[in-house]
Amino acid sequence: MTENRCNTVLVAYSALPKILKDHDLAFKTRLNSSFMSRHLRAGVSTEALVTEMLQINERKAAALTLADIVRTALTTLPAPLSEALVLRFVKGKTFQEIALKQNVTLRTAFRRFDRARELFTAALDKLGLTERVFADTYLTDPAIAAAVSRLDDGAYFTAKSQNV
Repeated sequence: MTENRCNTVLVAYSALPKILKDHDLAFKTRLNSSFMSRHLRAGVSTEALVTEMLQINERKAAALTLADIVRTALTTLPAPLSEALVLRFVKGKTFQEIALKQNVTLRTAFRRFDRARELFTAALDKLGLTERVFADTYLTDPAIAAAVSRLDDGAYFTAKSQNV
């Protein structure tokens, strides 16, 4: 993950809105099951239910912290570089679309993207989000791990680069 930490963190970040919704739904479902003791009829103890709810809240808090770290790291970059990363990872734009949006050549868009990844990774280091911290703190959340696993199949960037 070393050379692609920037990619990994930004892919996780781009998935956070959906992940946070999923955490909210999971919590709400468990909360609703506590009314009229439905969880007990399903064979789930109150202790187990509360433990699950606490774990969901811990994962949500970690996800919100990750979002804050990424936003802070992005603000340390010059605007065109930050914009290139956001357009690519969060908005899913191709390099051609990034070049058009920023009114630069395709080559300049690629160079900005590469420089932005270098600076973003350095900013993550300064903020304490090392590879180890990311793996231990965030990849333990199954939803974040699933989002990041998209990078491993090799089709993530290919699919994002194709105009459909």
